[in-house]
Amino acid sequence: MPTKAKPNTVQRPEAEQRALRLGVGAGLHFALAILIGWQLSTICTVFVVLFLQAPAPAPVPAIKMLTMQGIVFLSASWVISGLLEPYPVVFLGALALAVATCFYWSTRGAGMLSVVLALMAALMLPTLVITSQQLALILVIWVPVNLFLAWLWTVFMFKLFPPGTMPAGGAAKPGPPPNPERLVWRMSLVTIPFAIYFYLAGSAALVTLLFVAILSQQLAAATAAGPTVAKGMLKANVIGGIAAIFAYNMTIIAPLMLVALLAFGVVALLLAGWLVSDRADASLAGSALSTSVILFGGSIAPFGDDADVKMIDRLSQIGTALVFVLIAYIVVDAFFPLKPREDQPKRRPLLHRLRRDRAQP
Repeated sequence: MPTKAKPNTVQRPEAEQRALRLGVGAGLHFALAILIGWQLSTICTVFVVLFLQAPAPAPVPAIKMLTMQGIVFLSASWVISGLLEPYPVVFLGALALAVATCFYWSTRGAGMLSVVLALMAALMLPTLVITSQQLALILVIWVPVNLFLAWLWTVFMFKLFPPGTMPAGGAAKPGPPPNPERLVWRMSLVTIPFAIYFYLAGSAALVTLLFVAILSQQLAAATAAGPTVAKGMLKANVIGGIAAIFAYNMTIIAPLMLVALLAFGVVALLLAGWLVSDRADASLAGSALSTSVILFGGSIAPFGDDADVKMIDRLSQIGTALVFVLIAYIVVDAFFPLKPREDQPKRRPLLHRLRRDRAQP
């Protein structure tokens, strides 16, 4: 007997669905955020980019936990930073301890976004409190709100572009990082001097500090050699910067908000296609898209005569940060590698050597 024909329905493969979900989701959210003009909309779009890279939306208990963590971390940092501001040495010591604690937490299985929130509280709030407590309070209030709004948008995007057919097997779950204690020390030696520099320089570059927080989280999760990781991040952020410059130049040619939003939409779709491609460096696309959001979002609002200067300043700040990270990792990897060198003789403790010398006639 002839079989009954099935309805002509085509289910997109997961790679195509994921690319559309990320590209369309980030582009539309960026457009709505700019048009509505709500507080810290660039940070909200960055959260959307991070959420949409996951294979499924975060469950409700997880987003509740993340929102509570954001409220607790940021509020505590705002209060403690305000109390320690008159004591610079204690202030810097508390900042260094907070950053090292975030890295330690990341090696113990904490989620990516949880560590991002903790690093925001450890790196951004202390410097912002010194610059303006009112600006820091805006961050304390609006980061958890934007986190929840970004999650709602992510749920909508997963309804609009549901996961397609998954390849057999699935991705292997990453294991625990090797030498977690040494990993914490290495990340701290790279990041804490950069944070102290921001304090001493009196910088209030919120966009750059957000970038440093995300970059620090990526470094905390890295287990490869330091220079290799830093070079990969340099490549991702250079590509993200080039994409932001392209969108910005399109906006300069036709200074209309519609042109700006369409230009960023093209950038988001191209980078989303890179993320799901078969290229060996596809994992860098998420960082590139986050950089494009940060750079372009801070440069087009408002349109003005100094917008090109803002773009150049932000690119130079991010470039300086990446060069610092690369050089710092080369130095740290030379003196404090992730795996102890086996060719170096092990030195006995001083007390053991003294006892041995006394025992000899």
